[in-house]
Amino acid sequence: VAPAAAQLLGARDKAKSAVSRPLPKSSYLGILRQLRAWIAKLRPLGVDRTLWSDYADNNSYASDEARAKERVVAEFARKLAPKQLWDLGCNTGHYSEIALSNGARSVIGFDADFGALEAAFARADAKRLDFLPLYQDAANPSPAQGWAGVERKSLADRSASAEATIALAFVHHLAIGRNIPLDRFVDWLIGVAPAGVVEFVPKEDPMVQRLLEFRKDIFPDYTAENFAALIERRARLVSSETVTSSGRRLYVFDRR
Repeated sequence: VAPAAAQLLGARDKAKSAVSRPLPKSSYLGILRQLRAWIAKLRPLGVDRTLWSDYADNNSYASDEARAKERVVAEFARKLAPKQLWDLGCNTGHYSEIALSNGARSVIGFDADFGALEAAFARADAKRLDFLPLYQDAANPSPAQGWAGVERKSLADRSASAEATIALAFVHHLAIGRNIPLDRFVDWLIGVAPAGVVEFVPKEDPMVQRLLEFRKDIFPDYTAENFAALIERRARLVSSETVTSSGRRLYVFDRR
């Protein structure tokens, strides 16, 4: 029994000694480097391909039509050179990158598809873009939070920092997909930033047809003519251009 007790006491002494002896700074730095390297190699599971993550490669318009959208966004960014631009429905960040390449100082992108956001973050990280993609459900935006609702601003309050916005292939998801009245969508959009580019996707477009495939069309006011009129009631319609054979139109507005 005595030898066993002595052995136990010796083990305890060694444990106490190990606890009391601090690790050198170099060891802590080594642990942190290994942890950082391990985290950097992590890849999300189950979001490699989602409904909209490969939208840039699988959409309803041809390459020349995509280039027309790119041109309008580039011209808009060059003209305004906004310090901060919001990309509503940013998807993988393709048009955010175009805006940054043509005068926008920084871009905050919003989307509700996790796969698309992962791709957008990877784009920003790989190319060192001043582009922050964030999750946001536009039909249920982040409210003011914290004590008395004033510690953290709502999305609407935070939009005061946005000098411009782009909303491409976006309106139909809210107006038809989420039943947001078109006039209220336009009110909200023009309130986000003083100038912007918005794409109207007509009912004839295959993407809208998908939304209407299993539901009744209860949207008689969802027309390009009404959309343009709603914009003109709230802002100056700078220009409009049809960019696809299905009738998609880009509207540039300015309420300043």
